[in-house]
Amino acid sequence: MRIALDVSPLARNRAGIGTYIAHLLTSLVRLAPEHEFLLYTPDPLPRKDHAFFDAQPHVRVVRCPAWLMGLRAWWDQIDVFHGLNYKLRGWGRYGGVVTIYDLSLDRIPQPSRKLLGQRWSFLGTRRTARRASRVVTISTHSAADIVELYGVPRERIAIVGPAVGQEFYPVVDPTVQASVKMRYGIRRKAFVLSGGGTELRKNIAGLIEAFGRAPRLREKLNLVVVGGMGRGADAIWEAVRRARLEEAVIFPGHVPLEDLRVLYSSCALFAFPSLYEGFGMPVLEAMACGVPVVSSNASSLPEVAGDAALFVDPCDAEAWAQAMTRVFEDANLHEDLRRRGALRVKAFSWEQSARNLLRVYQELASSEGERRN
Repeated sequence: MRIALDVSPLARNRAGIGTYIAHLLTSLVRLAPEHEFLLYTPDPLPRKDHAFFDAQPHVRVVRCPAWLMGLRAWWDQIDVFHGLNYKLRGWGRYGGVVTIYDLSLDRIPQPSRKLLGQRWSFLGTRRTARRASRVVTISTHSAADIVELYGVPRERIAIVGPAVGQEFYPVVDPTVQASVKMRYGIRRKAFVLSGGGTELRKNIAGLIEAFGRAPRLREKLNLVVVGGMGRGADAIWEAVRRARLEEAVIFPGHVPLEDLRVLYSSCALFAFPSLYEGFGMPVLEAMACGVPVVSSNASSLPEVAGDAALFVDPCDAEAWAQAMTRVFEDANLHEDLRRRGALRVKAFSWEQSARNLLRVYQELASSEGERRN
């Protein structure tokens, strides 16, 4: 088959979606050398990615404006076209596939700078999902949302979940840990780590309230929240002031991978109080680095974490205070969660994700062949 993929996020966004696409495509092209892959992108890919794909004889990177991808797919006689980020800009002989990661903005609306607000995006994505031959998503929970909100039949939805790459592993060198802690101003002996920045659904203001309600934590530990502090930061700073935690809470912003790995490895526990996740990669990343996890029990997170996290209602600040205190003070619970997490990570692999995606393409080709016969 000749398969075209819109890889636009690879060129502009290596956090989240971009990282997912990079890992998935790396495994996919290694798995299926018998197929030809054309990677459409309006912008240059990072040098490392471009070098890897250029070295594969069955892969071609094609510079193409987004608005011309449909015409380019026709010109290239594509069998399957796959839009990897909510949009389906082309079509193939066997149809078109679109990846929809989550419906967070539909479930938890936020102020939008778009002319017609978020409603326009909802209608556009729903139309794309209904038109696509197959919809790919990253969890059973997201699949259920797509059925409910977009009206797509469940049999047209495939799950291709992420995994944790080899870049996440425990860093146990105390000198390295001390150096990174000093770099980000973490002066207390231990700290709780979280992530998500100012996005409303990440519920960081709720976590700060919970941390403030845990007297033994607020006295002994720092709370470190990685991620950008952009729009929405005022509510988080207000939560810090209200809880009188100015000396305890640290916002290092976006941190490079090599430092994030160390922060995961050296924290007392990882807290993830999100209200909604299509998957929840930070939970698996923390587990891969050998850290016990306290997680929200909302959306896809129980599906992802399995029996390897302590789950809490994200809206119950008192329950969060108690859960974090238990994990910090109960050595047996701490070790049990850490051990379960290390096992849970092994249930996910990029190779299996690539196999699941390849199966989607093969089923489209088979169904088209049956229809013609």
